[in-house]
This record gives sequence, C-alpha cells and structure tokens, in this order.
Amino acid sequence: MTTRARREREKEERRQSILRAAREVFFENGFHRATVDNVAERAEVSKGTVYLYFESKETILAHLLLEGLGELLGELEQAYAADEPLTADERLQRLGRAYLRFFQREPEYFRLLMAMDRGRFQDSVTPEVYQKVLSASLEGLGWVMKAIQQGIDEGVFRYCDVRQAASILWATLNGVLELMEHPLRREMVGMERENLYQAALETIIHGLRAIPEQQGGA
Repeated sequence: MTTRARREREKEERRQSILRAAREVFFENGFHRATVDNVAERAEVSKGTVYLYFESKETILAHLLLEGLGELLGELEQAYAADEPLTADERLQRLGRAYLRFFQREPEYFRLLMAMDRGRFQDSVTPEVYQKVLSASLEGLGWVMKAIQQGIDEGVFRYCDVRQAASILWATLNGVLELMEHPLRREMVGMERENLYQAALETIIHGLRAIPEQQGGA
C-alpha cells in the first residue's frame, strides 16, 4: 500500500470513528443536548479534529441521517415490490407498515429525523450536504407518490395532486408516531400506537378512493 493510500484509509477510519461516537452521543443525549465536545471526548480526539472532518454538529447529523435514510429507502423499495402485481391499496399499506417497522427498530434515527426539522439545519450545512439529505428524503416520498399514481391510473383513487396527497399521508403518520411518544398523550388517545397508526393509514387511503357514481334515482 502506498503512503497516500494508507493516509486516505486512516482518514476514513478516523471519520467513521467520529461518526460512531456521534451516533452514540446523539442517541444517548438527543441531538440538541449533545455537543461537539461530547462527540470529541467519546471519539478520543480533539474538538479541532472533529471540525477537520465535519463543518458543524448539523453536518454530523446530516451524515447520520443519510445512513438511516439509506436503510429506510431499501425497506420502502422492498415494500413497494415493483415486480409484484399488487394493488395501489396494498402498496400503500406495505409502505406504511415498512415505515412503522423502521420506527420500531430504529427509534433513535426517527428522533434524529425529527430533530432536523426543529433547528437551523439548512443554514448550518453546505448546500451539497443539504441536497443529499433532501434528495434521499424525496426518494422515500417518491415511493408513496408512485403508489398513489398507480391508483389514479387504475381508476381506484380519485384524481388529485399526487405529491400533496403523499405529503399528507407522510405528515399524518409522522404525527401519530410523534404524538404517541408522550405517555400523557397516549393516555388521552386511549389506543395503542400501532392501532392508531393503522387507523390513520386506512383513513387516508379511504379518502383517496374514487367515489363510485350512484346508480338509479335518489
């Protein structure tokens, strides 16, 4: 191995070490409470070294989000099952269940996704990094849009703004998941999280369905 290749490998190993430390710190303390000092201490490097690899705490968050989004996108693609003869309803149900499974298995990543929306994320990362996160997020929404478009093309769903409909579904399911994180709100709702989630998913799908014309008189 050449000297240059060895240095590049060492740089990548250090970068991954910092990301692993950040993942642990962010998951344990939450993104907003965690500091770059915490990450540096966990990674056993100086704060300056962290900044050599990542411009800001939000940049570290972005790279962790891209890890989580990559995993989620793989699951959504599998759930959509493009090669299978599924109905639009079935695809939306499968996509919704895949998103719930991801939340159940990786709740910390979900919290990081929510943390991104509560700060000055776009102002704290480079345009290139922001675009990567945005593109990955839009790819996930794209699977929902494809399922809705299928339903419209087949006459099962009424004609609508596909992106808007997909966004409403996404916002509703995220709202359920975030709402049910709080014990008081769970008690107020009086339902298990999974039951409320499924009910919300079915309500949105029902709203998308085309209303058949009435036969005969009133």
